[in-house]
Amino acid sequence: MMGIGREGLNSARAIVSATLVLVAYAAIFDLLDRYDWDQAFVRFACLASLLAMTLGTRRRPGDTPPRAMGEFTAIVAPALTVLALNWGIYKSLADLDKPPVVDIGQTTQEAARLVFLDGQNPYQSRTIAVLGDNPSMWGFKYGPTMILGYAISAVTPTNGIKYTSLVYLGVTVVLVFLLGRGRGEMSESTATAWFCCTLMLLPNRLWHELFHQGANDIFPVMLILGSILAVRRKSWALAGLLAGLSLSAKVSPAIFYLFLFVRRRPEPRFVAGFAAGLVPLLPFLAWDPGALFRNVVLFHSTKAADSTSLYSLTPKELHFAFTAIQLMAIALVVAKNFYTRIDYRSLVFWYLVLTLLCEMSYREVHGNHLIWFMPFAALQFGWNRHAFLPNIASALRSLGDGLSAPSRLVTDGARLPEGWPTNGEVAGEAHLPEALEVRTLRGGSGKAQ
Repeated sequence: MMGIGREGLNSARAIVSATLVLVAYAAIFDLLDRYDWDQAFVRFACLASLLAMTLGTRRRPGDTPPRAMGEFTAIVAPALTVLALNWGIYKSLADLDKPPVVDIGQTTQEAARLVFLDGQNPYQSRTIAVLGDNPSMWGFKYGPTMILGYAISAVTPTNGIKYTSLVYLGVTVVLVFLLGRGRGEMSESTATAWFCCTLMLLPNRLWHELFHQGANDIFPVMLILGSILAVRRKSWALAGLLAGLSLSAKVSPAIFYLFLFVRRRPEPRFVAGFAAGLVPLLPFLAWDPGALFRNVVLFHSTKAADSTSLYSLTPKELHFAFTAIQLMAIALVVAKNFYTRIDYRSLVFWYLVLTLLCEMSYREVHGNHLIWFMPFAALQFGWNRHAFLPNIASALRSLGDGLSAPSRLVTDGARLPEGWPTNGEVAGEAHLPEALEVRTLRGGSGKAQ
């Protein structure tokens, strides 16, 4: 009976912990959905909360999740029901047959037309992304693999971008499901996989950005997830190829993922695959390397900040601090992982940590950037949903112990070494100088002299 009761209690705790993860995740992305422009602090607080959840769901060495056989019925099935009844999803899908309304989708569609139908260089265009007064900075702002990934939009300008993104979203869900399956029993790993997929699909912002706005960030994110799955299967060349394709589609978020492969002993097959993934850059480097560099790299490094970021709340003289934060975050993450072996779960964790830190201190925090986090947060929180509540409890206990330890140390005068002050003596400073003297030990006695 004791064993059954203990197992039931552990299962209940696991379900409560998973419920907290689900509710917190949904609440954070709901706030990010409702507070956008001119709400820099709210967006910063939401990203900071995601970072805290990432740290709070990190499983400690030796932790094993409790067996919660009823979790699918208690958590996953209701969450899937909520997802199915989410009117925001159907509202966004109703816009599938409409052209993109956001610049990233519009310019990708126009770039595909220029390349495949007109034979022109989109990085030299004077009609795409006409921003500022310097014509040399006009042109397509993303990598050539993005054009290849959405090539169909050249002949289907009305809905090619969005239907292609729908296909990529489906592939992304499959990748999240495959990565989400743990090493436990079949029922437990299936519950984990569905929980991860539910978390990923839950935010309205995902659907709004892809199928109302026409953003295409799901493509480079899908490639990163495919690379992580290849790492899990030790297919290093494929992992490198997909990482390279992601970078040559869009520098961010792929650059944050690639920093995680800076190791003392890099995997040669990954490096070779990565080089192959950069091949789509070659024709445009030969065509006009300056135009490619100015649009894909220089523009994103120097563009003006907007009201979605902390830049809008900070004096201009202090803006350098944000760049310093990003560089320190990169250096710390690289140093932390430099001597360790590559593990697919650690890739997800550190990708989240690094990308969140850099996004919190970036010039803009736009809605399409949230797609960079959703699948990876879903995996991190889904894998370790059972650890969330115990980690919170452990942190609170540590905080309580830290606050009460000094009081206990000086109150129990009977346990203090001879000559050390009690509370009253410290308050009156009667023996404070004497108490702080360095006391030596007689060799081998172990007693204070």
